[in-house]
Amino acid sequence: MLAGSPALAQEAIVTAQLGNAVEIVDLASKKVLGSIPVPGAPAGIALSPDRKTAYVTRPEGKGVAVIDLDARTMRASLDLPGGPLGIGVNPVSGEVYVADWYGARVFVLRPDGEGLKREGEIATGQSPSGLAVTPDGATLLVANREADSVSVVDLASRRETRRIAVGGHPFGLTLSADGRQAYTANVTSNDVSAIDVAAGRETGRVATGQRPYVIALAGGKGFVTDQYSNTVTVFDPATLKTLAAIDVGDHPEGIATTRDGKTVVVANWGDNALSLIDPSTLKVTGTIETGDGPRAFGDFLR
Repeated sequence: MLAGSPALAQEAIVTAQLGNAVEIVDLASKKVLGSIPVPGAPAGIALSPDRKTAYVTRPEGKGVAVIDLDARTMRASLDLPGGPLGIGVNPVSGEVYVADWYGARVFVLRPDGEGLKREGEIATGQSPSGLAVTPDGATLLVANREADSVSVVDLASRRETRRIAVGGHPFGLTLSADGRQAYTANVTSNDVSAIDVAAGRETGRVATGQRPYVIALAGGKGFVTDQYSNTVTVFDPATLKTLAAIDVGDHPEGIATTRDGKTVVVANWGDNALSLIDPSTLKVTGTIETGDGPRAFGDFLR
């Protein structure tokens, strides 16, 4: 771990979309510590570089909520047009990027006092969803669901520099820790595309369960939520071979890895619970009850 980096993840910040709330869940005690009302069907989530602020998209509320995680309050909200869903944060500048599901653009927002200020937008492919920023803060990758592609965006100029063809309807998009490899969960082709970011091309695919949604990386393995199979597909990123399928809850969606790399956390939309997976044994080690409709689409662990 780099000097000055945040502490290991102790909490999951879960968007309970049907419950119109964001919940703070302690992973050690397996208990919900607090529930913050967030109207507008909260769905996407990203955390500030210091992990003290959560930015949450509100697709039905047409905006983004700003949540103080220590105070456990929603301190501001910014209205946005279209369908804000996917969201990401620049680890260097702290800029916030929000995908417009109903358009072909990503909004650029900048932290401004207690809230956010809209600074511009970036043209992408149709129905942008998952977002990821490279560790150096220079490049944004965007999964364009209806365009079957990934946009590569130069953040200095805020322009798309390349568009990479991938599988059918890519949704979740995840970067390796060094930012060299990207992976998209392709919902309708039931596979994951591997991308060489520097070369700007797809390098292969791995088969998954039905309706893959989001990908996490842990212990040298990839983990994919399969919405319709109620499983997590495990694959080897080096060989793109499927290693296992782990039974989890009903309709798994969001997935992420704790900062110590020892636990993969899955949000199960259908049965209002989190599943905890040990990436070394590939076993479910626990379940935590949540509010209604946990989605947790994005970076939700701290």
